[in-house]
Amino acid sequence: PIFFLTELSLLLIAYSRRAESMLARRIYDFYGIYYIIRMLIQFVGLNILVFDDTSSRFLLITQLIFFLPYSLLIWGWVYWRLDQLGRAHGRALFKLDHESEQPRVIDYFVASFSSVFSASISNIKGCLARSRVLILLHGVMIYDLMGLTLSRAVALVQR
Repeated sequence: PIFFLTELSLLLIAYSRRAESMLARRIYDFYGIYYIIRMLIQFVGLNILVFDDTSSRFLLITQLIFFLPYSLLIWGWVYWRLDQLGRAHGRALFKLDHESEQPRVIDYFVASFSSVFSASISNIKGCLARSRVLILLHGVMIYDLMGLTLSRAVALVQR
């Protein structure tokens, strides 16, 4: 309850300020980092649950199906936020295939979600080595989730 009240008050402060203000941006970044850490912990937990025989197989595949869009939303936010910071310093970190000049926020989320439908993450390219490593980590996470989902589906059918 205390965390919820703190979270609600921070969101109200951020919402009451202009979206461009430094305080609002820091609050949104705080929540973004919180959700990234939460995603990584859940990702490790899902990989560990593969070896758990006591859990329901249907529960595991349901968790994977709900985790996939959650992780894609987080990756879209990461791409957008890091590229926004890079562009503020005069250097874009990512190049989107469908971008004209300045990509919109939705373009980063579309690029993140399209990674599920293609064999490679080709809609977004890194301009720096660090951004290419980030795209590689995104790809590894998506392939791992797809493998986990497939293995859970096969295990569900076999039983």
